[in-house]
Amino acid sequence: MFLFVCQSHAQISEQQDRPRQQNQGAGVPTEILDAYDARMFDGMPYRLLLPVKVEAGKKYPLIVSLHGGAGVGDDNKSNLRNWNANFVDKAWRAKYPCFVVAPQAVGNWSVTGESIPELTDALKRTYSDAWQTRIEERNYPPGPMSDGPLTKVFALIDDLAEEFSVDTDRVYVLGHSMGGAGTWNAVWAAPERFAAAIPSAGGLLPWKDPAKFKDVPIWAFHGGSDPVAPTDFSREIFARLKEVEGNLKYTELRDVQHGATQFAFNYQGDQPEKGFVTQY
Repeated sequence: MFLFVCQSHAQISEQQDRPRQQNQGAGVPTEILDAYDARMFDGMPYRLLLPVKVEAGKKYPLIVSLHGGAGVGDDNKSNLRNWNANFVDKAWRAKYPCFVVAPQAVGNWSVTGESIPELTDALKRTYSDAWQTRIEERNYPPGPMSDGPLTKVFALIDDLAEEFSVDTDRVYVLGHSMGGAGTWNAVWAAPERFAAAIPSAGGLLPWKDPAKFKDVPIWAFHGGSDPVAPTDFSREIFARLKEVEGNLKYTELRDVQHGATQFAFNYQGDQPEKGFVTQY
């Protein structure tokens, strides 16, 4: 799974109206937290993991890790989630040297300049049942979104590329839940920035066309029994990208609920007997 990551060449979202508890604490032990440097960029806290050894004249991949709702806040701790421990593993770091950045948002991973259309009944009928239900459950007022933290993440990537030996042709983005939605949104907003993406338990707002990022290599994961982010959110993106010959593979994890991260970011291969199956 991580081989794929390192070697592949106003805040409104689908969960915008749900109040989020902030600064819930790191999702990793202290020794993992301490491996990441605590830094700040334009008011945005972030954690940065450096390669163990940086060789002169050599450039390294950058992985952008987007936290879910449990990471919301400004403590610069909660943004490190369970999957960030994988990148600190000594053997992994030796084999796949790279930078890992974990920014922290106080809201959802929206992009500055986005706008929500007027969701008329006629328009909603063009969306999937899963999205019609979500729209009925939550508030999506028409109009421009507020300034988005994801836009600041794009600027952070540029800043890191100036400060460090970052290979800008090998920038990857991944995340879970709210961060999975942020991952989809990142490749939708700026497909030219990313060499590949791994969204887990995410979704893309239904007025956004996945065809925009059909050329970005993506490996999506979703629990087959997810009660928080409907599995259909990922299924319909996969179906749309199949229509336009997109570069996506999709792994559905039967009977897994919202905790897909324990599999998605350290995937050990399909297990058909368990219902862990990848579609191409």
